[in-house]
Amino acid sequence: MHLTTIFSEQMLTLFVILAVGALLGSFSWRGVSLGTAGVLFVALVFGHYGLSVPKAVQDLGLLLFVYAVGLQAGPRFFRTFRRLGLRFAAIGLTVALTGALATLGLSRLLDLPADLAAGLYTGALTCTPALAAAIDTFSRLSPQAGGAVSVGYGIAYPFSMIGIVLLVQALPRLLKRDLRLEENAWLAERQRELPMLLVKQYRVTNPNADGKTLLEINPHRLARVNITRIRRGEDVFLVSPNTVLRLGDVVLAVGPQEELEKIKIILGEETDVPMDRNTKITTQDLEMISPAFAGKTLADLRVWENFGVVITRIRRQGVEIAPIGSVTLEVGDGLHIVGERENVQAFVKQVGGDTRQAHETSMLPYLIGLVLGIGVGMIPFRLPGGVEVELGIAGGAFLVSLVFGHFGRIGNLRLYVPAAARNLTRELGLMLFLAGAGTTAGVHLVEVIRAQGWMLALCGAAVTILSAAAGLFLMLRVFRMQTLASLGALTAAMTNPPALAAANNQTTTDLATLSYASVYPAALIFKIVFAQLLAAALLAWF
Repeated sequence: MHLTTIFSEQMLTLFVILAVGALLGSFSWRGVSLGTAGVLFVALVFGHYGLSVPKAVQDLGLLLFVYAVGLQAGPRFFRTFRRLGLRFAAIGLTVALTGALATLGLSRLLDLPADLAAGLYTGALTCTPALAAAIDTFSRLSPQAGGAVSVGYGIAYPFSMIGIVLLVQALPRLLKRDLRLEENAWLAERQRELPMLLVKQYRVTNPNADGKTLLEINPHRLARVNITRIRRGEDVFLVSPNTVLRLGDVVLAVGPQEELEKIKIILGEETDVPMDRNTKITTQDLEMISPAFAGKTLADLRVWENFGVVITRIRRQGVEIAPIGSVTLEVGDGLHIVGERENVQAFVKQVGGDTRQAHETSMLPYLIGLVLGIGVGMIPFRLPGGVEVELGIAGGAFLVSLVFGHFGRIGNLRLYVPAAARNLTRELGLMLFLAGAGTTAGVHLVEVIRAQGWMLALCGAAVTILSAAAGLFLMLRVFRMQTLASLGALTAAMTNPPALAAANNQTTTDLATLSYASVYPAALIFKIVFAQLLAAALLAWF
Protein backbone atom coordinates (compact mmCIF):
# COMPACT_ATOMS: atom_id res chain seq x y z
CA MET A 1 0.00 0.00 0.00
CA HIS A 2 1.36 3.43 -0.95
CA LEU A 3 2.40 5.81 1.85
CA THR A 4 -0.03 8.52 0.74
CA THR A 5 -2.88 6.00 0.94
CA ILE A 6 -2.04 5.02 4.50
CA PHE A 7 -1.88 8.67 5.56
CA SER A 8 -4.83 9.92 3.51
CA GLU A 9 -6.43 11.13 6.74
CA GLN A 10 -4.67 14.39 7.58
CA MET A 11 -5.34 14.10 11.31
CA LEU A 12 -3.55 10.75 11.35
CA THR A 13 -0.63 12.35 9.51
CA LEU A 14 -0.56 15.21 12.00
CA PHE A 15 -0.41 13.11 15.13
CA VAL A 16 2.06 10.61 13.71
CA ILE A 17 4.37 13.57 12.95
CA LEU A 18 3.87 14.90 16.48
CA ALA A 19 4.51 11.53 18.12
CA VAL A 20 7.59 10.62 16.06
CA GLY A 21 8.92 14.18 16.38
CA ALA A 22 8.51 14.11 20.15
CA LEU A 23 10.35 10.78 20.26
CA LEU A 24 13.19 12.17 18.15
CA GLY A 25 13.38 15.30 20.29
CA SER A 26 13.61 13.27 23.50
CA PHE A 27 17.01 11.81 22.58
CA SER A 28 19.93 13.80 23.98
CA TRP A 29 23.69 13.76 23.63
CA ARG A 30 25.73 15.43 26.36
CA GLY A 31 22.76 17.49 27.39
CA VAL A 32 21.90 18.58 23.84
CA SER A 33 18.61 17.51 22.28
CA LEU A 34 16.34 18.69 19.49
CA GLY A 35 13.39 19.03 21.85
CA THR A 36 10.25 20.26 20.13
CA ALA A 37 12.26 21.02 16.96
CA GLY A 38 12.30 17.26 16.35
CA VAL A 39 8.77 17.70 15.00
CA LEU A 40 10.07 20.04 12.28
CA PHE A 41 12.59 17.53 10.95
CA VAL A 42 10.08 14.69 10.92
CA ALA A 43 7.57 16.97 9.17
CA LEU A 44 10.17 17.84 6.50
CA VAL A 45 10.50 14.14 5.66
CA PHE A 46 6.72 13.65 5.53
CA GLY A 47 6.35 16.73 3.36
CA HIS A 48 8.96 15.41 0.94
CA TYR A 49 6.72 12.37 0.34
CA GLY A 50 3.70 14.55 -0.44
CA LEU A 51 1.94 14.45 2.96
CA SER A 52 0.52 17.64 4.47
CA VAL A 53 -1.11 19.19 7.51
CA PRO A 54 -4.08 21.60 7.24
CA LYS A 55 -3.04 25.26 7.08
CA ALA A 56 -5.62 26.11 9.77
CA VAL A 57 -3.89 23.74 12.19
CA GLN A 58 -0.56 25.45 11.54
CA ASP A 59 -2.04 28.91 12.18
CA LEU A 60 -3.83 27.77 15.33
CA GLY A 61 -0.64 26.26 16.70
CA LEU A 62 1.27 29.48 16.07
CA LEU A 63 -1.34 31.56 17.90
CA LEU A 64 -1.41 29.28 20.93
CA PHE A 65 2.39 29.17 21.14
CA VAL A 66 3.15 32.89 21.06
CA TYR A 67 0.15 33.69 23.27
CA ALA A 68 1.37 31.32 25.98
CA VAL A 69 4.92 32.71 25.76
CA GLY A 70 3.63 36.25 26.20
CA LEU A 71 1.45 35.38 29.18
CA GLN A 72 4.43 33.77 30.87
CA ALA A 73 6.88 36.58 30.15
CA GLY A 74 4.53 39.53 30.73
CA PRO A 75 4.81 39.93 34.53
CA ARG A 76 8.62 39.84 34.51
CA PHE A 77 9.09 41.81 31.30
CA PHE A 78 7.49 45.09 32.37
CA ARG A 79 8.91 44.95 35.88
CA THR A 80 12.48 44.55 34.67
CA PHE A 81 12.10 46.75 31.60
CA ARG A 82 11.44 49.79 33.79
CA ARG A 83 14.81 49.32 35.45
CA LEU A 84 17.06 48.02 32.67
CA GLY A 85 14.80 48.26 29.66
CA LEU A 86 17.16 50.09 27.33
CA ARG A 87 19.94 47.59 28.01
CA PHE A 88 17.74 44.59 27.31
CA ALA A 89 16.24 46.21 24.23
CA ALA A 90 19.71 47.06 22.93
CA ILE A 91 20.87 43.44 23.29
CA GLY A 92 17.85 42.09 21.45
CA LEU A 93 18.13 44.79 18.76
CA THR A 94 21.85 44.23 18.21
CA VAL A 95 21.57 40.47 17.71
CA ALA A 96 18.48 40.68 15.50
CA LEU A 97 19.86 43.53 13.37
CA THR A 98 23.31 41.95 12.98
CA GLY A 99 21.72 38.71 11.80
CA ALA A 100 19.49 40.53 9.32
CA LEU A 101 22.36 42.55 7.85
CA ALA A 102 24.59 39.47 7.61
CA THR A 103 21.81 37.53 5.86
CA LEU A 104 21.17 40.37 3.46
CA GLY A 105 24.85 40.63 2.55
CA LEU A 106 25.30 36.89 2.06
CA SER A 107 22.15 36.60 -0.01
CA ARG A 108 23.36 39.32 -2.39
CA LEU A 109 26.88 37.90 -2.50
CA LEU A 110 25.78 34.34 -3.25
CA ASP A 111 22.55 35.20 -5.10
CA LEU A 112 20.36 33.18 -2.74
CA PRO A 113 16.60 33.04 -3.43
CA ALA A 114 14.63 35.48 -1.29
CA ASP A 115 12.54 32.87 0.54
CA LEU A 116 15.55 30.66 1.26
CA ALA A 117 17.54 33.61 2.65
CA ALA A 118 14.66 34.72 4.88
CA GLY A 119 14.33 31.20 6.27
CA LEU A 120 18.09 31.12 6.79
CA TYR A 121 17.81 34.21 9.01
CA THR A 122 15.08 32.74 11.21
CA GLY A 123 16.88 29.39 11.50
CA ALA A 124 20.28 30.94 12.25
CA LEU A 125 18.65 32.85 15.11
CA THR A 126 16.47 29.83 16.12
CA CYS A 127 13.30 31.91 16.14
CA THR A 128 10.11 30.09 15.18
CA PRO A 129 7.78 33.13 15.50
CA ALA A 130 10.12 34.99 13.13
CA LEU A 131 9.82 32.04 10.74
CA ALA A 132 6.06 32.40 10.94
CA ALA A 133 6.32 36.15 10.30
CA ALA A 134 8.50 35.54 7.24
CA ILE A 135 6.09 32.92 5.88
CA ASP A 136 3.20 35.32 6.47
CA THR A 137 5.03 38.12 4.63
CA PHE A 138 5.72 35.96 1.58
CA SER A 139 2.11 34.74 1.54
CA ARG A 140 0.95 38.36 1.37
CA LEU A 141 3.56 39.84 -0.97
CA SER A 142 4.58 36.94 -3.21
CA PRO A 143 2.84 33.61 -2.55
CA GLN A 144 4.63 31.86 -5.40
CA ALA A 145 8.08 32.68 -3.95
CA GLY A 146 7.70 31.54 -0.35
CA GLY A 147 7.88 27.78 -0.54
CA ALA A 148 11.48 27.43 0.69
CA VAL A 149 11.33 29.62 3.81
CA SER A 150 11.05 26.62 6.13
CA VAL A 151 13.78 24.80 4.20
CA GLY A 152 16.23 27.60 4.98
CA TYR A 153 15.12 27.49 8.60
CA GLY A 154 15.58 23.75 8.83
CA ILE A 155 19.08 23.83 7.35
CA ALA A 156 20.39 26.70 9.50
CA TYR A 157 18.66 25.70 12.74
CA PRO A 158 20.79 22.70 13.87
CA PHE A 159 24.14 24.52 13.88
CA SER A 160 22.67 27.51 15.69
CA MET A 161 21.04 25.41 18.38
CA ILE A 162 24.03 23.14 18.99
CA GLY A 163 26.65 25.84 18.48
CA ILE A 164 25.14 28.23 21.04
CA VAL A 165 24.80 25.39 23.55
CA LEU A 166 28.51 24.57 23.16
CA LEU A 167 29.46 28.26 23.32
CA VAL A 168 27.53 28.73 26.55
CA GLN A 169 29.32 25.78 28.11
CA ALA A 170 32.79 26.94 27.01
CA LEU A 171 32.53 30.72 27.39
CA PRO A 172 33.33 30.98 31.15
CA ARG A 173 36.55 29.02 30.60
CA LEU A 174 37.44 31.06 27.51
CA LEU A 175 36.93 34.30 29.43
CA LYS A 176 38.65 32.88 32.56
CA ARG A 177 35.75 34.02 34.75
CA ASP A 178 35.10 32.67 38.27
CA LEU A 179 31.36 31.97 38.29
CA ARG A 180 31.28 31.33 42.04
CA LEU A 181 32.54 34.85 42.82
CA GLU A 182 29.97 36.33 40.46
CA GLU A 183 27.22 34.27 42.05
CA ASN A 184 28.09 35.49 45.55
CA ALA A 185 28.18 39.12 44.41
CA TRP A 186 24.82 38.80 42.71
CA LEU A 187 23.23 37.04 45.70
CA ALA A 188 24.39 39.86 47.96
CA GLU A 189 22.88 42.44 45.62
CA ARG A 190 19.63 40.48 45.33
CA GLN A 191 19.42 40.22 49.10
CA ARG A 192 19.51 44.00 49.31
CA GLU A 193 16.84 44.43 46.64
CA LEU A 194 14.52 41.56 47.63
CA PRO A 195 15.31 40.71 51.25
CA MET A 196 14.22 37.33 52.51
CA LEU A 197 11.41 37.29 55.07
CA LEU A 198 12.63 36.14 58.48
CA VAL A 199 10.81 35.09 61.64
CA LYS A 200 12.05 36.57 64.93
CA GLN A 201 10.85 37.07 68.49
CA TYR A 202 11.10 40.19 70.64
CA ARG A 203 10.46 40.71 74.33
CA VAL A 204 8.57 43.92 75.10
CA THR A 205 10.96 45.92 77.30
CA ASN A 206 10.25 49.41 75.98
CA PRO A 207 8.06 51.23 78.55
CA ASN A 208 6.56 53.33 75.75
CA ALA A 209 4.97 50.19 74.30
CA ASP A 210 3.40 49.06 77.58
CA GLY A 211 -0.38 49.33 77.49
CA LYS A 212 -0.51 50.31 73.83
CA THR A 213 -2.42 48.40 71.17
CA LEU A 214 -0.75 47.31 67.97
CA LEU A 215 -3.03 49.75 66.17
CA GLU A 216 -1.67 52.60 68.31
CA ILE A 217 1.92 51.56 67.81
CA ASN A 218 1.13 51.03 64.11
CA PRO A 219 4.20 49.01 63.15
CA HIS A 220 3.20 48.93 59.48
CA ARG A 221 3.88 52.64 59.29
CA LEU A 222 7.32 52.34 60.85
CA ALA A 223 8.34 48.86 59.75
CA ARG A 224 7.09 46.50 57.02
CA VAL A 225 6.61 43.53 59.35
CA ASN A 226 3.74 41.36 60.47
CA ILE A 227 3.23 40.50 64.17
CA THR A 228 1.33 37.23 64.35
CA ARG A 229 1.53 35.79 67.89
CA ILE A 230 2.19 36.87 71.48
CA ARG A 231 3.34 34.79 74.42
CA ARG A 232 2.29 36.11 77.83
CA GLY A 233 3.45 33.92 80.66
CA GLU A 234 2.62 30.38 79.58
CA ASP A 235 -0.15 31.41 77.18
CA VAL A 236 0.29 31.91 73.44
CA PHE A 237 -2.42 33.65 71.41
CA LEU A 238 -2.97 35.32 68.07
CA VAL A 239 -2.89 39.09 67.82
CA SER A 240 -5.33 41.57 66.35
CA PRO A 241 -4.94 45.30 65.75
CA ASN A 242 -6.57 45.88 69.15
CA THR A 243 -4.29 43.54 71.10
CA VAL A 244 -2.74 45.39 74.09
CA LEU A 245 0.98 44.85 74.71
CA ARG A 246 2.41 44.39 78.22
CA LEU A 247 5.97 44.53 79.46
CA GLY A 248 7.44 41.04 79.33
CA ASP A 249 5.30 39.90 76.39
CA VAL A 250 7.14 38.01 73.67
CA VAL A 251 5.92 38.82 70.16
CA LEU A 252 6.60 36.84 66.99
CA ALA A 253 7.23 39.02 63.92
CA VAL A 254 7.78 38.23 60.22
CA GLY A 255 9.60 40.56 57.83
CA PRO A 256 12.92 41.49 56.15
CA GLN A 257 15.98 41.80 58.39
CA GLU A 258 16.22 45.58 57.99
CA GLU A 259 12.56 46.07 58.91
CA LEU A 260 12.82 43.71 61.88
CA GLU A 261 15.60 45.89 63.26
CA LYS A 262 13.10 48.77 63.33
CA ILE A 263 10.56 46.74 65.28
CA LYS A 264 13.31 45.79 67.72
CA ILE A 265 13.77 49.47 68.54
CA ILE A 266 10.02 49.89 69.05
CA LEU A 267 9.47 46.82 71.24
CA GLY A 268 12.68 45.62 72.84
CA GLU A 269 15.34 42.94 72.90
CA GLU A 270 15.43 39.89 70.62
CA THR A 271 14.77 36.54 72.31
CA ASP A 272 13.94 32.93 71.54
CA VAL A 273 11.20 31.09 73.42
CA PRO A 274 8.73 28.34 72.42
CA MET A 275 5.68 29.77 70.67
CA ASP A 276 3.72 26.58 69.99
CA ARG A 277 2.05 26.01 73.36
CA ASN A 278 -1.44 26.80 72.06
CA THR A 279 -2.47 23.64 70.22
CA LYS A 280 -5.47 25.41 68.72
CA ILE A 281 -3.20 27.65 66.63
CA THR A 282 -2.20 26.19 63.30
CA THR A 283 -0.50 27.33 60.10
CA GLN A 284 -1.29 26.46 56.51
CA ASP A 285 -0.12 27.24 52.98
CA LEU A 286 -2.71 27.74 50.28
CA GLU A 287 -3.11 29.12 46.79
CA MET A 288 -5.40 32.13 46.37
CA ILE A 289 -8.00 31.05 43.85
CA SER A 290 -11.27 32.82 44.64
CA PRO A 291 -12.06 35.65 42.17
CA ALA A 292 -13.95 37.43 44.96
CA PHE A 293 -10.64 38.25 46.69
CA ALA A 294 -8.58 39.02 43.58
CA GLY A 295 -7.70 42.67 43.06
CA LYS A 296 -8.44 43.67 46.65
CA THR A 297 -5.90 44.95 49.15
CA LEU A 298 -5.37 43.33 52.51
CA ALA A 299 -6.62 46.55 54.13
CA ASP A 300 -9.88 46.29 52.19
CA LEU A 301 -10.30 42.62 53.09
CA ARG A 302 -9.69 43.25 56.84
CA VAL A 303 -8.47 39.68 57.12
CA TRP A 304 -8.16 39.54 60.91
CA GLU A 305 -11.45 41.27 61.66
CA ASN A 306 -13.44 39.21 59.16
CA PHE A 307 -11.71 35.84 59.30
CA GLY A 308 -9.68 35.70 62.52
CA VAL A 309 -6.45 34.72 60.74
CA VAL A 310 -3.16 36.47 59.98
CA ILE A 311 -1.42 36.31 56.59
CA THR A 312 2.32 36.15 57.34
CA ARG A 313 3.74 35.62 53.84
CA ILE A 314 2.70 36.12 50.23
CA ARG A 315 4.67 34.40 47.49
CA ARG A 316 4.19 35.59 43.92
CA GLN A 317 6.23 34.31 40.97
CA GLY A 318 9.07 33.19 43.20
CA VAL A 319 9.25 36.43 45.25
CA GLU A 320 8.18 36.76 48.89
CA ILE A 321 6.12 39.87 49.68
CA ALA A 322 5.59 41.34 53.13
CA PRO A 323 1.77 41.23 53.62
CA ILE A 324 1.07 44.84 54.61
CA GLY A 325 -2.27 46.55 54.08
CA SER A 326 -1.49 48.08 50.66
CA VAL A 327 -0.63 44.73 49.04
CA THR A 328 -3.18 43.55 46.47
CA LEU A 329 -4.00 39.86 46.23
CA GLU A 330 -3.90 38.18 42.83
CA VAL A 331 -5.17 34.81 41.66
CA GLY A 332 -2.38 32.29 42.03
CA ASP A 333 -0.72 33.98 45.03
CA GLY A 334 0.68 31.59 47.61
CA LEU A 335 -0.41 32.53 51.14
CA HIS A 336 0.97 31.38 54.47
CA ILE A 337 -1.65 31.93 57.18
CA VAL A 338 -1.80 31.54 60.97
CA GLY A 339 -4.91 31.20 63.09
CA GLU A 340 -7.05 28.94 65.21
CA ARG A 341 -7.83 25.71 63.42
CA GLU A 342 -11.50 26.46 62.77
CA ASN A 343 -10.78 29.95 61.43
CA VAL A 344 -7.97 28.67 59.20
CA GLN A 345 -10.21 25.99 57.72
CA ALA A 346 -12.98 28.52 57.05
CA PHE A 347 -10.54 30.97 55.43
CA VAL A 348 -9.03 28.26 53.24
CA LYS A 349 -12.51 27.27 52.09
CA GLN A 350 -13.38 30.83 51.06
CA VAL A 351 -10.07 32.05 49.62
CA GLY A 352 -8.97 28.72 48.20
CA GLY A 353 -12.47 28.19 46.87
CA ASP A 354 -13.15 25.09 44.83
CA THR A 355 -9.75 23.45 44.36
CA ARG A 356 -10.75 22.59 40.80
CA GLN A 357 -10.49 26.31 39.98
CA ALA A 358 -6.73 26.10 40.52
CA HIS A 359 -6.54 23.98 37.37
CA GLU A 360 -9.05 25.87 35.24
CA THR A 361 -8.32 28.66 32.76
CA SER A 362 -10.49 31.81 32.70
CA MET A 363 -11.69 31.10 29.18
CA LEU A 364 -13.61 34.31 28.39
CA PRO A 365 -10.72 36.77 28.98
CA TYR A 366 -8.31 34.23 27.46
CA LEU A 367 -10.30 34.15 24.22
CA ILE A 368 -10.88 37.92 24.19
CA GLY A 369 -7.11 38.34 24.37
CA LEU A 370 -6.65 36.11 21.32
CA VAL A 371 -9.26 38.09 19.37
CA LEU A 372 -7.55 41.38 20.24
CA GLY A 373 -4.13 39.92 19.40
CA ILE A 374 -5.24 38.85 15.93
CA GLY A 375 -6.74 42.30 15.39
CA VAL A 376 -3.56 44.09 16.45
CA GLY A 377 -1.50 41.86 14.18
CA MET A 378 -3.62 42.86 11.16
CA ILE A 379 -3.00 46.60 11.61
CA PRO A 380 -0.46 47.80 9.00
CA PHE A 381 2.02 50.57 9.76
CA ARG A 382 4.68 52.23 7.65
CA LEU A 383 8.34 52.45 8.51
CA PRO A 384 10.83 55.01 7.16
CA GLY A 385 11.53 54.18 3.53
CA GLY A 386 7.91 53.38 2.73
CA VAL A 387 8.04 49.75 3.90
CA GLU A 388 4.65 48.65 5.22
CA VAL A 389 4.84 46.14 8.05
CA GLU A 390 2.28 44.06 9.89
CA LEU A 391 3.10 42.24 13.08
CA GLY A 392 0.95 39.37 11.82
CA ILE A 393 -1.06 37.08 14.03
CA ALA A 394 2.10 35.94 15.82
CA GLY A 395 3.39 39.39 16.70
CA GLY A 396 -0.03 40.78 17.54
CA ALA A 397 -0.93 37.91 19.84
CA PHE A 398 2.45 38.13 21.52
CA LEU A 399 2.20 41.86 22.25
CA VAL A 400 -1.35 41.57 23.60
CA SER A 401 -0.42 38.59 25.76
CA LEU A 402 2.52 40.53 27.21
CA VAL A 403 0.14 43.27 28.33
CA PHE A 404 -2.44 40.83 29.69
CA GLY A 405 0.24 38.77 31.39
CA HIS A 406 1.38 41.94 33.17
CA PHE A 407 -1.99 43.34 34.24
CA GLY A 408 -3.73 40.00 34.72
CA ARG A 409 -7.10 41.32 33.61
CA ILE A 410 -9.21 42.65 30.76
CA GLY A 411 -11.39 45.33 32.31
CA ASN A 412 -13.24 43.61 35.14
CA LEU A 413 -12.43 40.15 33.77
CA ARG A 414 -9.45 38.61 35.54
CA LEU A 415 -7.24 36.35 33.46
CA TYR A 416 -5.96 33.23 35.23
CA VAL A 417 -4.08 30.54 33.32
CA PRO A 418 -2.51 27.78 35.47
CA ALA A 419 1.16 27.09 34.82
CA ALA A 420 0.37 23.58 33.56
CA ALA A 421 -2.10 25.00 31.03
CA ARG A 422 0.43 27.59 29.82
CA ASN A 423 3.09 24.92 29.38
CA LEU A 424 0.77 22.58 27.50
CA THR A 425 -0.49 25.39 25.25
CA ARG A 426 3.05 26.57 24.50
CA GLU A 427 4.45 23.14 23.65
CA LEU A 428 1.43 21.81 21.76
CA GLY A 429 1.01 25.06 19.84
CA LEU A 430 4.66 25.02 18.78
CA MET A 431 4.44 21.38 17.71
CA LEU A 432 1.30 22.02 15.62
CA PHE A 433 2.96 24.96 13.89
CA LEU A 434 6.19 23.07 13.18
CA ALA A 435 4.22 20.14 11.77
CA GLY A 436 2.46 22.41 9.28
CA ALA A 437 5.53 24.47 8.39
CA GLY A 438 7.69 21.35 8.00
CA THR A 439 5.35 19.48 5.66
CA THR A 440 5.03 22.60 3.49
CA ALA A 441 8.80 22.99 3.27
CA GLY A 442 9.45 19.29 2.73
CA VAL A 443 8.13 19.53 -0.81
CA HIS A 444 11.25 21.51 -1.81
CA LEU A 445 13.72 20.00 0.67
CA VAL A 446 15.72 17.60 -1.50
CA GLU A 447 16.10 19.87 -4.53
CA VAL A 448 17.33 22.77 -2.37
CA ILE A 449 19.84 20.60 -0.51
CA ARG A 450 21.14 19.17 -3.78
CA ALA A 451 21.51 22.63 -5.25
CA GLN A 452 23.17 24.48 -2.36
CA GLY A 453 22.81 22.57 0.90
CA TRP A 454 26.37 22.83 2.23
CA MET A 455 26.75 26.43 1.14
CA LEU A 456 23.46 27.30 2.79
CA ALA A 457 24.52 25.57 6.02
CA LEU A 458 27.77 27.55 6.05
CA CYS A 459 25.84 30.77 5.48
CA GLY A 460 23.57 29.94 8.39
CA ALA A 461 26.58 29.25 10.60
CA ALA A 462 28.11 32.60 9.61
CA VAL A 463 24.90 34.46 10.51
CA THR A 464 24.76 32.68 13.87
CA ILE A 465 28.41 33.41 14.71
CA LEU A 466 28.24 37.08 13.72
CA SER A 467 24.98 37.66 15.63
CA ALA A 468 26.24 35.96 18.80
CA ALA A 469 29.58 37.78 18.63
CA ALA A 470 27.87 41.17 18.31
CA GLY A 471 25.62 40.43 21.29
CA LEU A 472 28.47 39.22 23.48
CA PHE A 473 30.59 42.27 22.64
CA LEU A 474 27.77 44.54 23.73
CA MET A 475 27.10 42.59 26.94
CA LEU A 476 30.67 41.98 28.06
CA ARG A 477 32.55 45.04 26.78
CA VAL A 478 29.95 47.80 26.68
CA PHE A 479 27.53 46.92 29.50
CA ARG A 480 30.09 44.98 31.60
CA MET A 481 27.52 42.37 32.53
CA GLN A 482 28.27 39.38 34.74
CA THR A 483 29.10 36.19 32.88
CA LEU A 484 26.00 34.28 33.96
CA ALA A 485 23.77 37.24 33.14
CA SER A 486 25.46 37.45 29.73
CA LEU A 487 24.92 33.75 29.09
CA GLY A 488 21.23 34.04 29.94
CA ALA A 489 20.87 37.15 27.80
CA LEU A 490 22.66 35.47 24.88
CA THR A 491 20.38 32.44 24.97
CA ALA A 492 17.37 34.78 25.00
CA ALA A 493 18.74 36.94 22.20
CA MET A 494 19.21 33.75 20.18
CA THR A 495 15.84 32.40 21.47
CA ASN A 496 17.55 29.12 22.34
CA PRO A 497 16.00 27.32 25.35
CA PRO A 498 18.44 24.35 25.26
CA ALA A 499 21.30 26.83 25.66
CA LEU A 500 19.54 28.30 28.70
CA ALA A 501 19.49 24.83 30.22
CA ALA A 502 23.25 24.59 29.60
CA ALA A 503 23.74 27.95 31.34
CA ASN A 504 21.63 26.90 34.33
CA ASN A 505 23.69 23.74 34.71
CA GLN A 506 26.66 25.95 35.62
CA THR A 507 24.98 27.77 38.51
CA THR A 508 22.79 27.21 41.54
CA THR A 509 21.17 30.66 41.15
CA ASP A 510 18.44 31.85 38.81
CA LEU A 511 20.54 34.71 37.43
CA ALA A 512 20.71 33.25 33.91
CA THR A 513 16.99 32.56 33.89
CA LEU A 514 16.09 36.08 35.01
CA SER A 515 18.36 37.56 32.37
CA TYR A 516 16.77 35.29 29.76
CA ALA A 517 13.26 36.36 30.75
CA SER A 518 14.24 40.03 30.55
CA VAL A 519 15.83 39.93 27.10
CA TYR A 520 13.58 37.35 25.45
CA PRO A 521 10.48 39.51 24.77
CA ALA A 522 12.48 42.35 23.18
CA ALA A 523 14.57 39.90 21.13
CA LEU A 524 11.46 38.11 19.91
CA ILE A 525 9.73 41.33 18.87
CA PHE A 526 12.78 42.59 16.98
CA LYS A 527 13.23 39.29 15.17
CA ILE A 528 9.58 39.21 14.12
CA VAL A 529 9.86 42.74 12.74
CA PHE A 530 13.23 42.20 11.04
CA ALA A 531 12.09 38.92 9.50
CA GLN A 532 9.29 40.80 7.74
CA LEU A 533 11.51 43.71 6.75
CA LEU A 534 14.14 41.31 5.44
CA ALA A 535 11.59 39.35 3.43
CA ALA A 536 10.18 42.56 1.93
CA ALA A 537 13.68 43.87 1.12
CA LEU A 538 14.78 40.60 -0.49
CA LEU A 539 11.68 40.50 -2.67
CA ALA A 540 12.18 44.13 -3.69
CA TRP A 541 15.91 43.94 -4.40
CA PHE A 542 16.31 40.59 -6.09
